[in-house]
Order: sequence, then structure tokens, then C-alpha cells
Amino acid sequence: MNERTDAVDDDSTSSDDLDEHGLEGAANFPSGSQLPTATRRALTTLLTNRFITRSRNRSAWDALLAYENEIRERLADMYLLLVVDKDYEVAFKRQDPAEDSPRLLRRDKPLHRDASLLLIHLRKEHTYTDAADEPVVITRAQVGEFLRPFREDGDGDEARFESRVDKAIRAVVELKLLTPDPDADYLFTVSPAVVPLIGADEMMRMERHFVQAAKAEGATDGSDEVKTDEDLT
Repeated sequence: MNERTDAVDDDSTSSDDLDEHGLEGAANFPSGSQLPTATRRALTTLLTNRFITRSRNRSAWDALLAYENEIRERLADMYLLLVVDKDYEVAFKRQDPAEDSPRLLRRDKPLHRDASLLLIHLRKEHTYTDAADEPVVITRAQVGEFLRPFREDGDGDEARFESRVDKAIRAVVELKLLTPDPDADYLFTVSPAVVPLIGADEMMRMERHFVQAAKAEGATDGSDEVKTDEDLT
């Protein structure tokens, strides 16, 4: 899940770009490129973001759909795979799994145990929802309630536990999979991108890690870190 890129919103590409440069006018293509400007910007946004969504990156999303095959080919040239989930309106890139493929997506530090547990929880919150449902909203208290059973043995320091809860939330907010409510700092909206980004296989693998860790001596000291798929961060 860990790819070292800077998360950049699509603010630099407005909907006017599609009108000004067009998605069909070959005369407007930049010199040396066979793609229109808006589509080149969409490709750049896809490369510099962990993922793009229709709601947050509308111009990039529209250009991606218009030139999906061309963008897919450009990414394939860099040993990257394009994943487009049109139901949840999310697009992201994956490292080509072939053994001889150069590793373009670099790993950053692994996610801490609490943040990884929280990701599993958020993914499960979407188990009985689909893309047409209202956004899933959770509270800070719900996050604390979920993480409380994973407190280390003998930890009676409530302040320390509350700090762990805040740290886990911040980590997932940085992934852009949780969005704080600007009017209520205890409310968070779960991004639907968590569904295609964390597939069933990935979630099961993460759960197995914690089951195995829980059986190991000293595994519940709160220091576990999980190396997850490098494409998420």
C-alpha cells in the first residue's frame, strides 16, 4: 500500500480545460504528444496521486474515461496497471506483478498496526453498501470502540490509548480514505475508494497477519507494523 508520491488534488485542472483544449480536436494537441492537454494532465494527476475519484478530481476523471485505453497504454509502458472502478468512480494504478517488471512504485514506511486495523474496519463498514448508497460516516468514538480490544495487556493509561486512536485516524486521513467533517471534528466520512483499493484478498491477508501476530509472544505491544500493498500510499 505504500508508494512514495505526493498527494495532489486536481485543482490545477479545471473543467474549462476540457472545453478549451477539447478531447477530440487534434489541432489542440501539444507538440510531440498524441494526447490532448486535459488528458495529459489526467495522466499526471493519476501518477502523482494515490487514487483519483470523480467527486474530487472531476476533470481528470472525465478525461480518463474519454481516453482510458490511451492512458492505460501509457501506464503499461511504465510497468503500471490501470484500475478503474466505474461503480465507485475511483481510478488508481497498480505495480505490474510480473517478476521481471521494474519496481516503479517505491515503498515508504509500513502502516502502524492501529492504522492497518482501522483500514480493515472501514473496509468492513462498506460490506453491506454499494456505490449508490449514502456515504459511510463514522465517529471518533466508534474508532476508539473498535480499537479498544486491541489495547496492549496491562495498559491502563487512557491518555496513551486516546493518543493511539488519534494517530490511527491521522494516518488514514493522510491516505485520503477518511475526511474530517469541517463542522464536527469527531465525524469522519469514509471514502468509497476503500472498497476497490482494499480488495477481499488484501483484507484477508491483513487479517491473517494480525491473527498470527496475536498468537506470537509479545505481539500485542502495539508496535506491530504491516507491510501492505505499495499502491495505497
